[in-house]
Amino acid sequence: MFERTALVRAETDLQEVLEDVCRTIAELLGYRAVVVNVYRPAFDDMLTSAAVGSEESVSELVGKSSPRETWVPLLDQRFARRGAYFVPGGEFDWDGLGVESYVPRIAPSDDPNAWTAEDALFVPLRDPKGLLIGVISVDEPDTGRRPTDDEIDALVAIARHAALALRMAQDTANDMQHQRMLEGILEVSARVAEADDPEEILQAVCDGIRDALGFETVVIELAPRSDMPLVPAASSGWHGESRGSDALTLDALAPLLTDEFEIAGCYLVPTEVADERLKSDTPDFHSELYGRGPDAWSRHWLIVPLTEPQGRRRGLIWVDDPRDRLLPTRARLQALRLFANQAVAALQSADQALKLRHEATHDALTGLLNRRAFRARLAREMAEPDAEFALILCDMDNLKRLNDTLGHEAGDLALRLLADALRSGLRRDDAYRLGGDEFAIVLPGAAEPDARRVVERLQDAVAVAARAPVELIQASFGVAAYEAGESPDRLVARADAVLYQSKRRRRHEAIA
Repeated sequence: MFERTALVRAETDLQEVLEDVCRTIAELLGYRAVVVNVYRPAFDDMLTSAAVGSEESVSELVGKSSPRETWVPLLDQRFARRGAYFVPGGEFDWDGLGVESYVPRIAPSDDPNAWTAEDALFVPLRDPKGLLIGVISVDEPDTGRRPTDDEIDALVAIARHAALALRMAQDTANDMQHQRMLEGILEVSARVAEADDPEEILQAVCDGIRDALGFETVVIELAPRSDMPLVPAASSGWHGESRGSDALTLDALAPLLTDEFEIAGCYLVPTEVADERLKSDTPDFHSELYGRGPDAWSRHWLIVPLTEPQGRRRGLIWVDDPRDRLLPTRARLQALRLFANQAVAALQSADQALKLRHEATHDALTGLLNRRAFRARLAREMAEPDAEFALILCDMDNLKRLNDTLGHEAGDLALRLLADALRSGLRRDDAYRLGGDEFAIVLPGAAEPDARRVVERLQDAVAVAARAPVELIQASFGVAAYEAGESPDRLVARADAVLYQSKRRRRHEAIA
């Protein structure tokens, strides 16, 4: 029995241990019917997990369950005998118990010590803390007689070893679950370091929680701000049923994220509390894997905020439907928090990558796309079949004077104001800063007359763009429409030539 216990890795292994217990008692102590009932915290009941006996009795008993409270009168002190509980036939109302019980066919006997059909002998299985984890029931002794003190002592001794074996097997199974949790966390951690796609990491987090922590339903929801609706970003075991109101936000969930429900960075909230505090924002989705009893999952809310080290909340992980139907242990919640940390790391990594990509293609001062992005844009436009677009070059006329008279900070402000003026009259990514006081604008689908009308609009925007201490911003523009087959340098040179003529005209007008 102990050799097999040492090999326990899953519930199927544990089942073999329980069957060994039954066979050991049957063979060593001579009982034709032996049953092991195991306490299930998720349902607060006793499940007949293993049995030996007649085919009829085994079929009748195995797989059946009975509420824990039905065992209380059977384990009453008046039936206690040397660590076991012997219930003599005729001294207990089996019909009043409220559950079906198996009664073997035993011929009546005149012997006052003969075992009767309604006799019952139970031995509780308790863990080292004294908690009830099961009950062994024996029936139909080979001797046909009620047990002697020595026989009960032997049965109790074996039952103590059986309880220890059962507890060891359960602990081993828990250890294996803990190992799977750690392996899942390490696997996701490795993927965070390797993957470029944050969506892939978020999905790996969901799958890891489902596989390693045993929650059938896992959803990661994100929102740009705490007052904006949460949107699913990844999920596992969830098929898109409504989580609740479309307006469900982090702010709306704040009444649940309080210290009284916090465990290891997670928030475990009874459903009745959630219903009361959320009122109209209660989700339509409800747990399916729930149990009974004080330690059972009962449609609880389990939320893990995705909080950055700086305190900003990006969203949350919502988990439901634990396979064991039990409230999660602190160790399980700590593992869940670690998975959440991996999700936060993935989001921050994505932010950093986005920032680097932005810096590679955008001008740091004005926020406009830079020269590299401009050259790539020209290449894309020219590669289009029947390409048609116009190029506008813009040059700030009075930047040097501003830098000389008001300083470079004022010059930088003027460049930002000019960039804002250009942006205001264009689509989002059509304006570029080429460097210094030079800007470019690409107008897809535009001919030269279209581009000139855009220039007029931009000149009006530039004329009113100044603000203290910059009193005036002046700019010149040059336009060139793309001609099929010409190179980017040729197109830029033609637009630059028009720009140069425009600047010369503005100087002559200023002198005159």
